[in-house]
Amino acid sequence: MCNLEKVISDYMNTCRSCTIATVGPDGKPDASTVYFSSSGLDIYFNTASDSGKIKNIEANPHVAITMQKNPEPKTDKEISGIQYSGIAKILLESEYSRVPRGVMARHNAFNSVKHGNSVIVKVTAMKVYLIDYAKGFRHRELLQLS
Repeated sequence: MCNLEKVISDYMNTCRSCTIATVGPDGKPDASTVYFSSSGLDIYFNTASDSGKIKNIEANPHVAITMQKNPEPKTDKEISGIQYSGIAKILLESEYSRVPRGVMARHNAFNSVKHGNSVIVKVTAMKVYLIDYAKGFRHRELLQLS
């Protein structure tokens, strides 16, 4: 793992939620906030199996994600975050053994109401920017993965 990849992974581990942008079959964008867990640069979240996110991912697996640990910076120098683009995959139950425990706990709790009500999505990074205005106005470092 290169140094920038480790810095990004460590930053992601400090965030509990992110905003995921998808595009629907009609070509219109949609953004949703989700709780997530990560493993390296992979992001996992669970959501209702009939949600708009799932319909959109089925139509177009390309997604954009943003996250920040300080959602209300008081000065420009406090602005930091992640801009992430990747490919989303709705996992099969046979793939759940590789999912982080935090996601599985939420998934199982969600499905305790009605089995099969929730699915798990894995997002694989293609390009990630680390934003850090403490290093200068509009400072971004790019990690290109594909």
